[in-house]
Amino acid sequence: MLIKKKTYTFAALKINCMKRYIVFIVLVMVFFSCTQNNSKEKEMSTTISTQVVDETVRELEAKFPASDKELLRRGVQITGKFWLERDGSPNEFKQFCLDNYEPQNKKQLLERFSKNLENVYGRFIQVSTQVQFALHVGNEPLLPVDEVFASWSPFAHLNDDWFDNKLALILHLNFPYYSLDERNTKGFQWSDEENAAVNLGLNFASRVPSKVQQKANETATRTELYISNYNIYMNNIVDEKGEKHFPKDMRLISHWGLRDELKSNYVDRSETGLLKQKLLYELMLRIINQDIPQEFINTEGNDYCPSNNKFFKNGKETAFERENDVRYAFLLEVFNAEKASDEYSPLYPDAIKRAFDQGLEMTFDEVETIFTTFLSASVNKEIGKYISNQLGRPLQAYDIWYDGFKTRSAISEDDLTAKTAKMFPNAQTLQKQLPEILQTLGYSKERATEICKYIAVDAARGSGHAMGAGMRSDISRLRVRIPETGLNYNGFNVAMHEFGHNVEQTVSMYDIDNYMNTGIPNTAFTEALAFIFQKRDLDVLGYAETNPDKQKMTTLDIYWGALEIMGVALVDMYAWQWMYANPDASPQQLKAAVIDIAKNLWNKYFAPVFGITDSPILAIYSHMISYPLYLAAYPVGHLIEFQLEQHLEGKNFAAEIDRIYRIGHRSPTVWMTKAVGSKLSAEAFIKAASEALGALR
Repeated sequence: MLIKKKTYTFAALKINCMKRYIVFIVLVMVFFSCTQNNSKEKEMSTTISTQVVDETVRELEAKFPASDKELLRRGVQITGKFWLERDGSPNEFKQFCLDNYEPQNKKQLLERFSKNLENVYGRFIQVSTQVQFALHVGNEPLLPVDEVFASWSPFAHLNDDWFDNKLALILHLNFPYYSLDERNTKGFQWSDEENAAVNLGLNFASRVPSKVQQKANETATRTELYISNYNIYMNNIVDEKGEKHFPKDMRLISHWGLRDELKSNYVDRSETGLLKQKLLYELMLRIINQDIPQEFINTEGNDYCPSNNKFFKNGKETAFERENDVRYAFLLEVFNAEKASDEYSPLYPDAIKRAFDQGLEMTFDEVETIFTTFLSASVNKEIGKYISNQLGRPLQAYDIWYDGFKTRSAISEDDLTAKTAKMFPNAQTLQKQLPEILQTLGYSKERATEICKYIAVDAARGSGHAMGAGMRSDISRLRVRIPETGLNYNGFNVAMHEFGHNVEQTVSMYDIDNYMNTGIPNTAFTEALAFIFQKRDLDVLGYAETNPDKQKMTTLDIYWGALEIMGVALVDMYAWQWMYANPDASPQQLKAAVIDIAKNLWNKYFAPVFGITDSPILAIYSHMISYPLYLAAYPVGHLIEFQLEQHLEGKNFAAEIDRIYRIGHRSPTVWMTKAVGSKLSAEAFIKAASEALGALR
């Protein structure tokens, strides 16, 4: 079953919005994934032949001579794909279609399905939110039972129930599936009601048994816990001289926290700043290669030098057991859970199609072409030279996270943290000030209050996420990690991103007439819209922008971020292609393959820019491990962000954001055209970056 991914995905970024995706995995992956089960459950073989379909269509055409013949045939064909032997004989299939095809009551049927699905989805999400509360919110120690609660999903039997009582089959018969290409071309002419009918037909796109669904849910939960507990106590990181350079209380999650700390050190041009970045980079390499001591992960007290891979207890070097490819074992487990659902998904028969055609609503080939075009642009090398000149040194591999295009890079992070900690000492204070944040961005007091009454702030256990409501009587949740000393600047930056998600989740839910049109096309769009909020964090903090080159710097900042994440996304995409080609691979073989893929991509697209070869750093992202095939949403989001920012220039921000959010769930091509007047493009962004660079020079 398809639940529009935007609404239920996590987002916790400074690009780590991925954290919110785990809720989508926990709640919805069960509809797309499964693990191997006994043969009795492997019944995804239909008994409905082409002849039976033709006979059924002829009888329906005779019964309803005024009906749309193309739509009628499409509905019968799709229903036949999901009809199993246990549902009845071919004659019973024919009679089912004759009894349940309702062209004369289609509007009422659409309203009935929409209303009931909103109640089912919305209340199930409410229940899931509550039973997962301990896993995501608060600082109290987790109990073993919390993992059990989190691995349980009220959605687990919904697919079975709705297919077994034939509600899902009635849905497919009357609201048949339209392909992505059809939605991109025909969608421009569809009315809101017609578009809602098509969106309804995208639901229940697989027929996975409930036991298999629940098993996949358990896999997702275990993987989430592995990632969410992958913390590094930075005061225990030492250089080759045994010296420490990070604050005593700094605990960073991999990869998000490590990357953000590396980015924050671009303000410090001293040898210490460079050394800290080098240590963080070397630590990431140890995680990728799985050389890191198992005992060091999420544990404080013992020292570790990533430069020479030495481990110390009580100041003495000690032998250790490395993590032993656990990272890649989890990736294989996620892959196997996804792959096993292939036979239950006749419309999207593999995980790659489910992630791209179904989830992102863009084909793998389309996305790959956009990315490789972008990564091959000649301006990339020129931007690299510009960054090198700004840094006053040759580029290093970790400069893929260069943060110097942001005006905030010239402001001390300590000063920013002092201000955010004072403004937002706890979640309650942040909650109260949400309407004021929107007013700073141009919303009226009344409109800001109206939106924010549907948003609740919680202190997150992890780095943060935004969790959308599933029905219009529920609220969205903004979750961010808030230390006892108050919200630091990094946390506020994340909170602004999550708040962008929440505003979108609220407007695209409450301001849309038909529930089936709520939301936006995919996760890339919600990330792009959240980036736009995140970028305005300094405005909210009261720092006036005085840099005349702001627009040029912003263009290059988004461009450089897109360049980095496109490389990362291609590693993820090609790793899944490799796993499908090598389904029996061991964790060790997968590790070697992923590192090889990362190095090859680096050498092809990044080595000409950086002058460094064979770096595997593109494989560090935690998303790869527990959030299947999500990473492509980020660079697509950057492209959308660029086009949205160009569109917003000189316009009323609040009014345009509200208008764009109200477009609702359309295909990406239709949505972009309605939002900014043109479809998604890499070429315009490349040209704009080249012009911005030339102007700065």
